[in-house]
Amino acid sequence: MTEFNTKLVHQPAQHDNNTGAVTVPIYKATTFKYPEVCAQIKDDYSRSGNPTRRAVEEQLAALEEGDYGFCFSSGMAAIHAALAIFKKGDHLLVGNQIYGGTFRLLHEFFKRWGLTITAVDTRDLSAIEQAIQPNTKAIYFEPVTNPLLKVTSISQVSQLAHQYNLLTIVDNTFLSPYLLRPLNLGADIVIHSATKYL
Repeated sequence: MTEFNTKLVHQPAQHDNNTGAVTVPIYKATTFKYPEVCAQIKDDYSRSGNPTRRAVEEQLAALEEGDYGFCFSSGMAAIHAALAIFKKGDHLLVGNQIYGGTFRLLHEFFKRWGLTITAVDTRDLSAIEQAIQPNTKAIYFEPVTNPLLKVTSISQVSQLAHQYNLLTIVDNTFLSPYLLRPLNLGADIVIHSATKYL
């Protein structure tokens, strides 16, 4: 855990060149100055990013050992964004012990959007394989379910998913990257509700 603790404190190394602060301040600005008309700048309006949010996103990516991190207003917004990559007619396999809010989002919103969803025990690889359809695009699950503590092997599910060219989406809220880094085990997308255990 020493390596993780070092990343937690020092990566990515950021400071404020304007003030000399060794940690990133909380920026509350909603708009940012353009040096010239039509210039491309990192931050133009707070809804597309600001220095504080970018620092958090880069920190999460570093802790997960991923390429990119994205922050949203809530864990459910993050889940919604991850699921919004799919289109009408796509099929998703979903762990049968997922968080209730995710279950409701899938069944009350995304079904109306035209996604089809099959709940499956993600601990059972043969059940997953039998549930795969020609239009299946991804498998979404929690590696350790909350509150029942059912454990799914990320590496085994990811290997199976990739044989069928499916994405593996893991909700790692319960464990956090301190205890588990799903990308290192083959997952394609990792989601957290940062207000819980991060």
